Amino acid sequence: MNRTPPKKVIQTLSQEVGFGCPVPNCGNPYLEWHHFDPPWSIENHHRPEGMIALCTQHHKNADNYAYTNDQLVEFKKNKVNSEKVKGNFEWRRNKLLTVVGGNFYYETPRALVIDNYDVVSLTRDESGYLLLNVEMLSVSKEERLVMRNNCWENIGTPIDFKCPPSGKEIEIKYENGDFLSIKFYVINNKELFKKNFDIEAPDSLEFPLTISEINFEVSGIDIKVSPKGTNIQTNQFIRNFSYNCGVGMMLNLGIKWRQNWNLVPVPSRRAASCPCNSGYRYKHCHGKIELGG
Repeated sequence: MNRTPPKKVIQTLSQEVGFGCPVPNCGNPYLEWHHFDPPWSIENHHRPEGMIALCTQHHKNADNYAYTNDQLVEFKKNKVNSEKVKGNFEWRRNKLLTVVGGNFYYETPRALVIDNYDVVSLTRDESGYLLLNVEMLSVSKEERLVMRNNCWENIGTPIDFKCPPSGKEIEIKYENGDFLSIKFYVINNKELFKKNFDIEAPDSLEFPLTISEINFEVSGIDIKVSPKGTNIQTNQFIRNFSYNCGVGMMLNLGIKWRQNWNLVPVPSRRAASCPCNSGYRYKHCHGKIELGG
């Protein structure tokens, strides 16, 4: 059984805690799934009554027995905290403007796409709240960050990791220099927009506006993408606005990305397409016999 719960269980657990970590004074919207009754090590199960949604830090605390089962049950019932969480994350319901590669993308779900990988994308749930999706790329085989709809699926072993309870920032860095940061903040009017970006806000922007700024670096091939621009020669246009497009910044670099090597399943035939979605056959990608390094 996969440790990631089915979609219906995830929905139940997320709704139960108001879409934020239920530990008092937390409320972080990026969640993991803790099995406590019984623990996963004793029985593999996905019964919601024996599980709770927690942020990464409080999940680690729970794994180290920081809370009793009775406390976890009380957290699940903490509707007061749940309502507080919803209020604190009202910024997630604003219109979204993503700033990446020196350009502005308004209400554009696939913010950063590289070689058909959605590195950063944002969707909305049935209540209109933003849901963050991340798939970090690397030329290293080591595990890198994967998040689906605000749910952590993989982090690996970063040397630096920030994710405060406000949910307005994720910053992660690995030993080889791979780096990703996503920062959210609110701008309430055109005057503040011009002050912040030194450019007039188009009339089509709807305020208050949530800004998402993306920084992404890949070590070994020297790729740097920031809100102000990139170091990639094929992408030098900046300060342009795009509206309601399917894709924001798209780069086709033709690189064989190698992150999360141990998580890629082996297909039944070596000549089949590689499950990593690189577009290569498995035998020429993750199934290649001599890879070096």
